[in-house]
Amino acid sequence: MFPFPSADYQQQLIVANLDDFTPNAALPNYLGGQFGSQAEAWKHAVIDFLCVNVKCGLIEATHKPEIAERRDVSMLRKLLNDGDEKNHMPVDVLWNTLYFNGTKKLSEFLDEEIMRTWEAVKLEPRPYLISKLIELYKFYDLD
Repeated sequence: MFPFPSADYQQQLIVANLDDFTPNAALPNYLGGQFGSQAEAWKHAVIDFLCVNVKCGLIEATHKPEIAERRDVSMLRKLLNDGDEKNHMPVDVLWNTLYFNGTKKLSEFLDEEIMRTWEAVKLEPRPYLISKLIELYKFYDLD
């Protein structure tokens, strides 16, 4: 998990607080995004971003209460890597149709730094916010 691309995480968390997003829309600048030259590394980074932030309660799967309520990152990781065989949803479809949004906890984090605006998306990483994320991520270790 560490280190993580703090500017990209900060940007995506601000976006998540303002609007819902799909995995394909996550971390769009990191490694060139889904169409960059390192698409596979980007994909793994997006999965890590989604899993750690679902697990620690900053984002939730909008239409998947079984993930949102239990913060089931093993199920999320399986869906994003293998698709949803039970519902006949291939991986590429899920990456375009599985939506995430920010939680009240994320709003509270961003309120502390006055970062709940579209203008804040362009800001350089805020040391206080990044240090809070680091501490939170250590507490909710994915390993």
